[in-house]
Amino acid sequence: MVQNTEVSRETMVEKIEEITKDKNYAFPWGFNLGNLRNENESIPLYTGTNDGGFCLLYDKASEPKADDLLESLCLELLSTMPHGSLKVDMLDFGKKKFYSLSPLQNVELFEVAFTSQTILSLFERLENTIISRHNELLCCNRPSISDHNQMSKLKQTYHLVLMNLKNFPTEEIEERRIQNFVESASHAGVYVIAFGYHEIEQSENKNVQIILNYFKTLRAAEGMFEIDKEIFEFTELLEDHTFEALSLDKGLLLQTIFSNADLESMMDPENIKLETDTKV
Repeated sequence: MVQNTEVSRETMVEKIEEITKDKNYAFPWGFNLGNLRNENESIPLYTGTNDGGFCLLYDKASEPKADDLLESLCLELLSTMPHGSLKVDMLDFGKKKFYSLSPLQNVELFEVAFTSQTILSLFERLENTIISRHNELLCCNRPSISDHNQMSKLKQTYHLVLMNLKNFPTEEIEERRIQNFVESASHAGVYVIAFGYHEIEQSENKNVQIILNYFKTLRAAEGMFEIDKEIFEFTELLEDHTFEALSLDKGLLLQTIFSNADLESMMDPENIKLETDTKV
């Protein structure tokens, strides 16, 4: 087992190096969920983004840590990716979450839909973005928006959709639309993190079940996160490491994001811009 752990550790280092390479306007290989720690080392724990996202389910006691993880993850992506290349969209209403993301509404990096009407409107815009990108931009040598953005000087914005499963999707939306959405989203540059209490798994809403069945699930109970093979390939490292969920200095990340926004405004207008509705 020691030998297998060493192999996993070496493979993890290779994965991390791959993740942290500077790939212009490519969506990151993995979502940073936190760190594996023991007395001698700290290893970042990433879960792959190639399957389009994940579900985060938790109990009441774990909700603060779950919120902290999601907000830290979003702010880290927004601060490290090129300014304007990522927008966070949130489908939720009720108690306000993610206070550190709220100021980013002023620079159009964060949008929250908080009523039934605005949630439906935002979903339809995202749905139309996915459909139009598949029809107009993606082809045999550009199978994804990430591939497109490596080849084109005119870039498409990525979207990270935070979806409160208590409020969305509703039964009024046809099942086929939700199925098409989750199956087509990531290739079109739209990634999904759905979240909610454990009880949502018992929901009779077929649309909710489509999302739960499509994405891998990270669970938390009594303040502890459960890391399995679906989330993290190298679970043998958990034998001598403890997982600590991502919890970053949000004020510092916000400063970096706003600083990047200011730098962007001073750039030469001939430099790369994001395109909208532009065919290949």
